Amino acid sequence: MCYGGNTHAGTMLFLPLTHAHEHFVNGEPLDDESLFAIPRGADFCIRLHKRAHSWCSIALPGDADQWAVSASGSGRIAGNAGAVPRLRRLATDVAAALLPQAPGTPAHEAAARDLLAAVADCLPARAELPPVLGRRRLDRGDIIRRAMAVIDSTPVMPSAAILAANVGVTSRTLLRAFHEAFGRSPKQYLMLRELHVVRRSLMQRESSDATVADILVRHGIWEFGRFAARYCRQFGELPSHTVRRVRG
Repeated sequence: MCYGGNTHAGTMLFLPLTHAHEHFVNGEPLDDESLFAIPRGADFCIRLHKRAHSWCSIALPGDADQWAVSASGSGRIAGNAGAVPRLRRLATDVAAALLPQAPGTPAHEAAARDLLAAVADCLPARAELPPVLGRRRLDRGDIIRRAMAVIDSTPVMPSAAILAANVGVTSRTLLRAFHEAFGRSPKQYLMLRELHVVRRSLMQRESSDATVADILVRHGIWEFGRFAARYCRQFGELPSHTVRRVRG
């Protein structure tokens, strides 16, 4: 899973290079003939099934109108037949040839022109979402953004119920938003995020004087044994083993 926002000056394109059909971006499935556009300032949430994969992002110069991309929010783009696979092959070839090279060469400029031409072939057939009838649906993106702001502002991972209350939605609404964005419940997401936050703390060498218990307590964890079991299932080692391996 990956959540973030586009801080680039223009639109970003997310392009899976392998297993495209297993990618879901902002709740929308991709396939071999589609990619995902993220306008400036818009957010994105990417998830996929358990499998190693490759992807790239392409930063477009200029504003959204220049590239026939909606400036109101992120969206799936279905290219003309064969256009996205051609862009995928081109991006792969460019990366293989130029990533080992120092940037700023004429070859990089030529590759950029080729990539933008391939992108232009993909954009005219942008898929439009069908209109939603009936009662206006709460905006999933806004719910996720507010949830992330709450999580980032609290030193201890909140419970799903507390998160829903702080976001200002019901637990059921939050559940639907998280399932659509991440493919899992708020509780599952919070537990997974907590594991990774703690792992980063355990791997910091500057915390050499802190015990595992000290670090867990700082993250609001008191059920050491239960947490250690979850940690081991996720990372294949106990928290104490992580500390010993990092500190040597």
